[in-house]
Amino acid sequence: MMYTTGISLLLDLYDCTSPVSHDPDALERVFVEALQSAGFDRIEHLSHQFPVQGMTFITILQQSHAALHTWPESRFVSVDVYSCGEPEAVRSALDIFCSHFAQKLDAGRMNARFIERGLETPSQSK
Repeated sequence: MMYTTGISLLLDLYDCTSPVSHDPDALERVFVEALQSAGFDRIEHLSHQFPVQGMTFITILQQSHAALHTWPESRFVSVDVYSCGEPEAVRSALDIFCSHFAQKLDAGRMNARFIERGLETPSQSK
């Protein structure tokens, strides 16, 4: 038997035309706004700007974590969000995040995959 401990969102955004995707400060604001609009609570945040181009943001959430990576030369952004909680509520929050974030980046298309995570229940001793 398995029970769900949370859901992972793997979000790929293609053809991002917004200038936000090239501006580290603006991108961080949009990322945080999207997480907040979905009801996630930020605890800690780390970011890194690569020398030539591209950024990575890692955010520790009260509910788990989120990571964002950019490839501005390809107009591509990938996001991973893992959240613990009741599956229907988590999926709803992740849907809100996807919509908000894709809209702000003017993504031409997106691919969102949801993966239920879980633990097997321990066997009962006889």
